[in-house]
Amino acid sequence: MLLPFPNISSQLALDTHMYICIEEGSNKEFIKCQKFKPTHLISTMAPINTIIENSDILRNPFNLKTTIDCDKSFIINNVRMDTRLLTTNRSDICPELFVDVKTKTDHPQFITETINSDDLCHINRLITKTV
Repeated sequence: MLLPFPNISSQLALDTHMYICIEEGSNKEFIKCQKFKPTHLISTMAPINTIIENSDILRNPFNLKTTIDCDKSFIINNVRMDTRLLTTNRSDICPELFVDVKTKTDHPQFITETINSDDLCHINRLITKTV
């Protein structure tokens, strides 16, 4: 999905990324995933808390080796996500990986950013406001 962070003209708003939803309902919380890059192994260039996952349909929907960024989450309030936004090969992650993500995000440097739902709905036609 496209994400208008820090604003609607930012790079995250222009590039599609995969996210793991760690909070359901109309108020959601997402963790960003991105294609693994060798720089993710260099401590000075990598996010602090990451999980590196190989493609494995038994664990995740990723087609390539992926870095899950456990340093920041995005909060989106009062929205409904169309099921067409879900990955088709697997719409979730396995319970073990979900626990790993939740554990890795439980640290004092963890940042949450609230996303403007109007901007989000503007760039993602499959997302609608609930209120």
